[in-house]
Amino acid sequence: MTALPQLSELTVSEKLQMMESFVWHGEILVQRENALRQGSDHFSAWDTAKANIRNASAKE
Repeated sequence: MTALPQLSELTVSEKLQMMESFVWHGEILVQRENALRQGSDHFSAWDTAKANIRNASAKE
């Protein structure tokens, strides 16, 4: 696992990029939560998700 740099080591530009990515991620989480509430999305068990990923990768 790669260690993250200390905040004090980042440039202003890098800090802004990080903040923007958190905003983007928050928006995606809100969309996902809404989809779950509306019933248009669902969760899978981790073992099922891994098997689905393996199967999809094997077909490529």
